[in-house]
Amino acid sequence: MPRHSLTAVLLAGSTCLTGFALPAAAQQAQSYVLDPLVLRAGTPKVASEVPQSVSVVGSQDLDDIAPIHIGEVLATVPGVAGVGSGSFFGQGFNIRGFGAASNAASEAGIVQLIDGEKKYYESYRQGALFVEPDFLRQVEVLRGPGSSTLYGSGALGGVIAMETIEPGDLIPDGKTFGGKAKLGYASNPETILGSVAMGWRPADDFEALAAFAWRKLGDSQDADGNTIVRSNSKTPNLLLKAKKTFGDQYVAFSYQHLEAKGTDQDFNQLEGGQKDLFYPGFSWGVGDITTRDQTARLIWGWNPEDNRYVDLTATLSYSNTMKDVRQGDDPAEPIMDSLLGRRDYRLWKLKVANTADLSGTGYDHHLTAGVEVWKQDRSSRVPSSSHPEGYTRAWSAYALSEVTFGNLTVNSGLRYERQRAEPKDSVSFDAQDRDFEAVEPQVAAIYRLNEQWSVFGSVAFVNRIPSVDELYDGSMVTAPNPNLKDEKGKNLEIGTSYRGTSLLADGDEAVLKLTLFRNHIDDMIARSGDGPMAYYTNIDKAYLRGGEIEASYAVGRWDLGAAVSVVEGKDQDGTDLNSLPNDRLTLSAVYEATDAWRIGARSTLAAGRDKPDGDHRGGYGVHDIFATYAPQQGQLAGVEFHMGVDNVTDRDYTPASWVSGPAPGRNFKLSVSRSF
Repeated sequence: MPRHSLTAVLLAGSTCLTGFALPAAAQQAQSYVLDPLVLRAGTPKVASEVPQSVSVVGSQDLDDIAPIHIGEVLATVPGVAGVGSGSFFGQGFNIRGFGAASNAASEAGIVQLIDGEKKYYESYRQGALFVEPDFLRQVEVLRGPGSSTLYGSGALGGVIAMETIEPGDLIPDGKTFGGKAKLGYASNPETILGSVAMGWRPADDFEALAAFAWRKLGDSQDADGNTIVRSNSKTPNLLLKAKKTFGDQYVAFSYQHLEAKGTDQDFNQLEGGQKDLFYPGFSWGVGDITTRDQTARLIWGWNPEDNRYVDLTATLSYSNTMKDVRQGDDPAEPIMDSLLGRRDYRLWKLKVANTADLSGTGYDHHLTAGVEVWKQDRSSRVPSSSHPEGYTRAWSAYALSEVTFGNLTVNSGLRYERQRAEPKDSVSFDAQDRDFEAVEPQVAAIYRLNEQWSVFGSVAFVNRIPSVDELYDGSMVTAPNPNLKDEKGKNLEIGTSYRGTSLLADGDEAVLKLTLFRNHIDDMIARSGDGPMAYYTNIDKAYLRGGEIEASYAVGRWDLGAAVSVVEGKDQDGTDLNSLPNDRLTLSAVYEATDAWRIGARSTLAAGRDKPDGDHRGGYGVHDIFATYAPQQGQLAGVEFHMGVDNVTDRDYTPASWVSGPAPGRNFKLSVSRSF
């Protein structure tokens, strides 16, 4: 039975890639089970050959985690922290201190992708990312701005790239049809899951997939049994894919749809009701809240075998994330009228990209170039100064060159993007159209000292353009900042990677990667404070520095792993930034007792963090265990039973990057699935 490590944070798990031709270096490195393939760092390559800090959460890791929401996946990745809550509807993220600290707006320095399409949502005290984790096959986190060239300007923190299941993941070898059905339960938040996914490949030139998942979500409780956040919703989710090949061309279509119907759900999905917070009887309120997330895309591809200069794709996509908030049934917990109504984020995009193989004698060279045109529509059925409506129109052009001479690989990239933000008539302040441009050059190199050791480094310049919310947000007593500037970041990274075999025992394997970074940001965008007088402003200068260490070791039936992430950041006055996460150490151990039994544990040990407002978030240790039983023969062959306990000791804690807390207490997970 192939070995896999516990989480991708440990650079573990072998990943299957279909439909791509791998570079020779990637094919050779696949002999290392612990060195996963990275799909979105240029041409596909293994993690130890990528000149930036990257983690890959593979399918085995996802099965081990058995996530209720995407936050449980990313909580295991070094350098990544949640900025929302433990609620399915309160998820937003922070990488290396970049990302919103006071809300869950995902546009603040992080690019979030599902199957290559950008996802975001920003609304007061709501989450930013709504994903059905049962549809995921892989999650990549590329820390730092090294991937900004390919995926969008302003990725100071990095890229979170989620890939959904493909027909090939479901169809057994030699078959034309296959699938998987699953039933699951979790205690905190109380969750019931039912899902079925089916893949069909009647001929070599056509394949399709249909998947349906249904979740019933309840309340999240802390270690003392107190309700934190009420989710109270039924959430059906749909995923459809089809691909038809015509010789050296293909057409593919995919559609994802999440529809959550909440009843007496907390409006504030970051902190819950917080009754009596400001005055006796206060509450953020409960409502009947519909959350809808849609992503559709149509792709045409052309990759002629006799022309290595052409690997062309054209993608037309549409994405919309919507929340519709209505009053709930409890008159004692009303929602303020200004927070009611429907709010949408719609995005239309056309992207054309080509990867040319320019290799010659003694060197490999791949050049990826593309153009994008897109339009974003931020709308609200109920006008609100704190949720301004507006359009963003943009176009961009980019190129990434990847050249290998012997043991040296040099990646150089350039992205140019122009954006125009246009407030709608509902913006009551004297707000004007704003034009911005971003010029983002970067260069990265990795040198293989020998078969085991490599060293790498990079320099990247990034511009993060303000979002519509940051440009036009106001209140009853404050107007938007008409002089808000774009963020300008300079990022330096150096590091080393190691992979080897037969170190302590015959046939063992080890992988290690160390990355150190320093960011210098001019005009960093931040809130001027809390409360109704706050508005967006620029911090003249800010500095962030830190590093990550990821290591995994496999011997016999054991997989062991460790990961460390450290970050510190200050403004020009030496004051700590409010967006800093906890410094963390993650440890894991997985033992495959037999071909049927897989047993594992992971621990997260976090240091405390002093907040700029004087609050101290204490350190904590959280421990999870799990076991999987998958009979290999007999009548139960193809059935898999999964059991797990998160936060085994029922620890009371609050991550430093959360708005408030505490985090959920102990959670029991059970599931059974059957492949067919």
